[in-house]
Amino acid sequence: MQALKQPLRDWFQRWLERRSPRSEVVVLRHQSIYVLPTRQGAAFMVLMLLLWVLGTNYQNNLILALAFLLISLVFVSVVHAFRNLSGLSLRGVGGNPTFVGELAEFELLATRASAARHESIRLHWDAEDATELDLIDRPEARITVSHRARQRGWLRPGHLLVESRFPLGLIRAWSWVHLDVQALVYPQPRSSPDVPLAHLTADSGEQLSTENQEDFQGFRTYQPGAPLAHVAWKLYARGAGMHLKEYRGFQSEQVWLDWHRLSGLDQETRLSQLCYWVLEFGKTTAEYGLRLPGVEIPLGRGPEHQHRVLKELALFGLSTEAPRPGVTPPGHRGRV
Repeated sequence: MQALKQPLRDWFQRWLERRSPRSEVVVLRHQSIYVLPTRQGAAFMVLMLLLWVLGTNYQNNLILALAFLLISLVFVSVVHAFRNLSGLSLRGVGGNPTFVGELAEFELLATRASAARHESIRLHWDAEDATELDLIDRPEARITVSHRARQRGWLRPGHLLVESRFPLGLIRAWSWVHLDVQALVYPQPRSSPDVPLAHLTADSGEQLSTENQEDFQGFRTYQPGAPLAHVAWKLYARGAGMHLKEYRGFQSEQVWLDWHRLSGLDQETRLSQLCYWVLEFGKTTAEYGLRLPGVEIPLGRGPEHQHRVLKELALFGLSTEAPRPGVTPPGHRGRV
């Protein structure tokens, strides 16, 4: 059975690509809207059939009239469900950067036809992160649809499901939309016990000082007599034992984060730990640079420099295809 499912999925994806190719703007038309009964609608039709058989068998006009009334409701629901999607226009505006394991947010512009009304429409890539849309008293609306980021690099979420069960929930109308949107996914930040600093140079002075305790450095085993304010109570509550938070200050405000200082770790773990320290140094006034195999980003500071460093970590070892228009740089996210 499993061997049969994969060819069916591949065939469905090829068919879907032909029916709904990637596009910057998609307008829902009759050839791309599909209509079928929901489970409630199927049960409703069985009830109609039973009423019709009962009315015919006993020649009861009242039961037959009720059956015909219910049949008319189903036909009306089909028309309204189709019209609720027909004419809806969707355009991808941009995607916001995120980290592996978090939700990437894509901004879309929904526009209705001149005389159309669109109610109770759900849009989603993942069913648990669906977005509701109503276009009744306004001609257009900007909406945000999320997609779980499962790996670093450029995230292109594929076909978006647009569906509606309006007006009675008996009929489901849906369409697959392939919008040309993408978002950059950074590695998942992962703390490390030591800062991966490059070897000291004569002109940079990247020394660490325990006297100037400003920046969080890591954890160390609890020593009797240590201040209780430095105890990592969250780790203790998780059963990890007593540990102390270690803070150190940098004598110099110029530091290099070096890939080779994380020897013995796999590639993704190194990138995750470097990502963590990029975020930590981004909270300070220090100038920091990044050294990867074959890549060196010079010293700098600020949101733009941080985005450049994080982008290099996100795309390291992957395709460096240039982003399409509409990809939003970071800056509004408090974490970056």
